[in-house]
Amino acid sequence: MPRALKISVGQHSDKGRKETNQDFHGVLVPDEPLLSLKGITVVLADGISSSSVSRIAAESAVKGFLTDYYCTSESWSVRTSAQRVLEATNSWLHSQTRSQYSYDRDRGYVCTLSALVLKSTTGHLFHVGDSRIYRVSGNTLEQLTEDHRVVVSSQQS
Repeated sequence: MPRALKISVGQHSDKGRKETNQDFHGVLVPDEPLLSLKGITVVLADGISSSSVSRIAAESAVKGFLTDYYCTSESWSVRTSAQRVLEATNSWLHSQTRSQYSYDRDRGYVCTLSALVLKSTTGHLFHVGDSRIYRVSGNTLEQLTEDHRVVVSSQQS
C-alpha cells in the first residue's frame, strides 16, 4: 500500500517597510480522495502597497485558489486546473478594479501570486508577479521562479 502524502507547514508574513501588511497566505491539505486526486496546495499573494484594496485582492486570490482548485474536473491535469482558476481569479479582480477604480493600476485589486501544488511525487509551481518561490536545501536557497516585472526606472516598474 502506498504511503500517504504528508507535509509540515509553518507560515509567517511581515509588513516589512510598508505601513500595513498586504500579504495573504494559506495551505490546504484535503482529505481523501481529493488528497490523491488533486494534492496539497500552498499559496502566497502580495498586494501592491499603493492600493488600499490590494490586501483584499491578495486574500481573495489565495482563498479563491484554495477553494476553486479542488472544484475543477478530476480529469484535468494540475496545470489545466490551476491555470483555469488563475484566469478566473484574474478576470474577477480585473473587473473589480475596472468597476471601482476606472483602470487606475495603482489603486485597484492587484496582487502577485505564487502557488505550489504537491501531488504524488511532483511539485507544480504557478507564479504571477514578483513574489518568488525558492527551494531550501541545507543552508542554500535556489530561486525557482523569475519575476514578472519590468523595471522602467528607480521610480517606476
